[in-house]
Amino acid sequence: RSTLFPYTTLFRSPYRQEPGAREQRRVTDALRRIERDGHEPLSLAGLAREAAMSPWHFLRTFRRVAGVTPHQFILTRRLHQAAVRLRSSDAPVGDIAFEAGFGDLSTFNRQFRRAMGASPTRYRAT
Repeated sequence: RSTLFPYTTLFRSPYRQEPGAREQRRVTDALRRIERDGHEPLSLAGLAREAAMSPWHFLRTFRRVAGVTPHQFILTRRLHQAAVRLRSSDAPVGDIAFEAGFGDLSTFNRQFRRAMGASPTRYRAT
């Protein structure tokens, strides 16, 4: 245990408090929106506006509530959706990428390989 512990509690910023119930509800609503419309273009500014928060405050609050940034959550959701489709259909990889919300096939391939450890085509074959 650190000997600085008693002193660090004295200097905690009042802005580092846990999100309140209202903020948590707003982030939960944003999570539901991402789950429902994750294949559509979503921006931080748009999600923040719907949550009635500034983009900066929304980003901080979202990260505290969800454990990841909105961008990371959207990306993970899109990659998961694409992985399910790759295993359950014979649709071309490009079509699956665009349906999942990726606007560029090379970005999809790079992100998919980074997250899944294999290219979309190789993932489908396993």
